[in-house]
Amino acid sequence: MKLNSKIIAVSIFIIIFGGVGLAKLSGTWKTTSTKVPRRITEGRSTGQLNPNDIKGSYTFRDVIRNFDIPAEDIAYAFLIDVDQIDSFKCKDVESNFSDTQGKDIGTGAVRAFVAFYKGIEINLFEEAYLPKQAVEIILKNGNPTEKQIKYLNSHSVEVKK
Repeated sequence: MKLNSKIIAVSIFIIIFGGVGLAKLSGTWKTTSTKVPRRITEGRSTGQLNPNDIKGSYTFRDVIRNFDIPAEDIAYAFLIDVDQIDSFKCKDVESNFSDTQGKDIGTGAVRAFVAFYKGIEINLFEEAYLPKQAVEIILKNGNPTEKQIKYLNSHSVEVKK
């Protein structure tokens, strides 16, 4: 049996685009991020969204929507205007401060803030330092565990905007 080039070309076209179409129909083909963290599957915080899944591309609005944190609290914690919530990305936190005393305050700080504010027990990917006002908000309005409060006492930084 001989296959000519037209049959091969049509077959390849059908296989590629048919596969994509089938994946779209089944819901497995996604080209955009839903910006929804996975749920924690073990421990005391089972079933809650995982703050460790917060990426630098998340806006503060994504964080607020997923973790039900008041906009005023997260804005105050990271020294931004409430009207910036929709466009301010977690990866931009570090550029918001002029002096962090050599401590890294970035996306990891947002992850820690969310976890400690909500009292979600997680293992942080990296050592995270929080601005002093973020610690104040967590202690005033949040629900941190005793272990998290201890961590906050040694990982608070006085920052300048």
